[in-house]
Amino acid sequence: MKSFKLVSLDVLEKSGEDLATKDIAFFDALIIDREVDESRWLIEAYIPKKYQDFFVRKLDGKKELVTQVRITKESNPKATILAEVQSVNNIDQDMNVILMGDMVNRERQQVEETLQELIEAGYQGDSLLNKFKEKNQENTF
Repeated sequence: MKSFKLVSLDVLEKSGEDLATKDIAFFDALIIDREVDESRWLIEAYIPKKYQDFFVRKLDGKKELVTQVRITKESNPKATILAEVQSVNNIDQDMNVILMGDMVNRERQQVEETLQELIEAGYQGDSLLNKFKEKNQENTF
């Protein structure tokens, strides 16, 4: 396993016909390349409790999140990870959230366009991930 400092975490959500970016502020966070499965990453973030409802809904609904992360330093490009919330834990006045997902190495705009098409077609959860992987094999973004 390799661990890295996470410097930014965004969640992409459908907003009307577009994908909106929800910036998740955090106190501290890390991302771990599990190196067990290809492209499997674990994200742990210590965040304000104001995000609790959002992440609990995703956890309870087993909803997959399209995340954009920046690793190690601000000058690095963002990487896209299709992730599921694994746990949400209260820590005093704040909380931590643990996400597990697959990294997608593609240009952001092309990824967003493909994901938007799949979401509009009604895909979500595992079917969204499977269809995205299928399209990824078919197309060179």
